Amino acid sequence: MPPTAIPKTMNYKYMILSESDTEKYTEFITRCCAPFEYTLLWKDLLEKHFSFHGFYLVCKDEHNLIQGVLPLFKAQGVGSSRLVSTPYAIYTGPVSEKEDIKLGLINFAQDVAQKENVDYVEIREKFPYTYPSQFSSRSKVFNFSLHLSSNPEDVWKKLPKSSVRWGVKKAEKSGLTWTSGNSQNDVDNFYSLFLQTRKFRGVPAYPYHYFKGIINSFPEKVKIYTAFYESKPVASIFLIYFHQEVRYAFAGAIHYPKFLQLQPYHLLIWESIKDACQKGYEVYNFGGATIDTNAGGLYEFKKKWADTIVEVHSYFYLVKAKDLPSLESSFALKVASHIWKKLPLVVIDKLSPYIIKKFV
Repeated sequence: MPPTAIPKTMNYKYMILSESDTEKYTEFITRCCAPFEYTLLWKDLLEKHFSFHGFYLVCKDEHNLIQGVLPLFKAQGVGSSRLVSTPYAIYTGPVSEKEDIKLGLINFAQDVAQKENVDYVEIREKFPYTYPSQFSSRSKVFNFSLHLSSNPEDVWKKLPKSSVRWGVKKAEKSGLTWTSGNSQNDVDNFYSLFLQTRKFRGVPAYPYHYFKGIINSFPEKVKIYTAFYESKPVASIFLIYFHQEVRYAFAGAIHYPKFLQLQPYHLLIWESIKDACQKGYEVYNFGGATIDTNAGGLYEFKKKWADTIVEVHSYFYLVKAKDLPSLESSFALKVASHIWKKLPLVVIDKLSPYIIKKFV
């Protein structure tokens, strides 16, 4: 079990990352194979496109070497301010080879929260962790992943025959075609479909320039797969490749039964899985979902593909807030979502950048 206090004999220093230590920071997270959300390029993206302010907490040893990190961002939500690790990420908890350093970063996060006078801190962990007693926990999000093999046939045999494999075979016989890349045309097709999906779900969209920024920051690590029916784009997925993982990051489609019954998502995911296997990637990460996301549809869809399901744990430290945030179940949010579904796409495109930053 993790320690409950930092050993007094350890001469660790906790601080916010300075510009002079960025090279050391990058070397550390590269050595730890941390996800792309820990990179400073990702920090720049979130600060530029959403106006969040990043506080990258680091621990240094007596030799001035970085031994642990925790990315936090200050964001202004609906009626509250918070420090969160990291906006729109599934999990970005403290990273270190030593448990006492992880705890030290968590304690330091409380100090930063007090200084910044926020309502609360939220730290998202992939696995359960023993946090100090001042923290409360909540588990609602699940992360889905599929372990790959150098032989795509091995992966194919793991997939459910009556749902996933059936869907892939139907897609292959339906007359669908597909392309992959990250050109201007790929982004434009993807974003048009992404907007339609966000409208269908009644939630704001990430802005177009955010996706362009991801590609500009990670030009060799982004691939967009798009399915076409009679030359018309009908579904698209936005993938990020980092270390040995492929992240199914974003998706969009035309939400008409005529097109969805062709199973375009099945085609795109399977083609991208085959490509990832051949290129030596080890994990296809479908990202997170809650049981009630999209009336449970997204949860069930990702569950069918995954061979590993992990319950993500959020740990909250309340500073000014009296209770844990619960906006996702509020009546006002449900009404707003219903109205959002009725808005024209052009309005959703214009309003989304101002609204999405409130939900992290």
